[in-house]
Amino acid sequence: MGQYQEKGRGTRDEGRGLNTHQQQALWWYTASLLVLAFGSFLSAKQYPGGFDWIYTVASALASQKHNPDGYMWFASTLGLAMLLLWPYVTALQKARHPALPATSIAISALRAGLICGMLLGLEKLLIRDLSNWVYKAHEILGLLTFTGLYIGILMLLVQAMLHRRVYALPLFLVASPLVVIGITQFWLYLDQRDLGWVDTSWRDMGIPLWLSFAFWQWLAIGFLWAGLGLLSFVSAEENKTPASNKST
Repeated sequence: MGQYQEKGRGTRDEGRGLNTHQQQALWWYTASLLVLAFGSFLSAKQYPGGFDWIYTVASALASQKHNPDGYMWFASTLGLAMLLLWPYVTALQKARHPALPATSIAISALRAGLICGMLLGLEKLLIRDLSNWVYKAHEILGLLTFTGLYIGILMLLVQAMLHRRVYALPLFLVASPLVVIGITQFWLYLDQRDLGWVDTSWRDMGIPLWLSFAFWQWLAIGFLWAGLGLLSFVSAEENKTPASNKST
């Protein structure tokens, strides 16, 4: 009788909210979010002439050349935020079905993205311009960071969506900035090939915000972090079975 009561209590506890691993994940996620937001605010405040979030890319905040008084804030907190997300991903892994191949691939992609993100923060903190030493090294490191994190997040959200269709909307929102970046930059390439790299000169030339790579990059970063946070609320049960059980 006691065993049945214990089982029932455990089931009810799981149904009330987040399990232990999800709670741990949420704490690590919140810490990383606050650290990055704090560093971004301080770095932008030190940016010469004020930071334009629509026409200035994220890497400019951490640039010793473009932000000599504030680069260390964004560079250091970026690396620290990525480090704080490492135990977050570990907690996510424990809250999910480890035997699913897609889960293992997604977690590995997230870890690869975090490693590249930590290196990206260290690079901007310690080296003035890595691309002067190794061709396109900074761009490659940034691309690997985004790719790893996005692949991991999207794969886990797809798993959740296959179980509950309600996750289709956040999946679409997280993926949408990447799609729009591809479309808008291809449009600019065909229409105005002499623009050069995005900066505030685009604003002076009258390029609308919806064509600005920087604008969509910041949205991509925001949706990426939001997607990461959402994963802590996706229950382990929703990642164990295919789509047949639930549709809402």
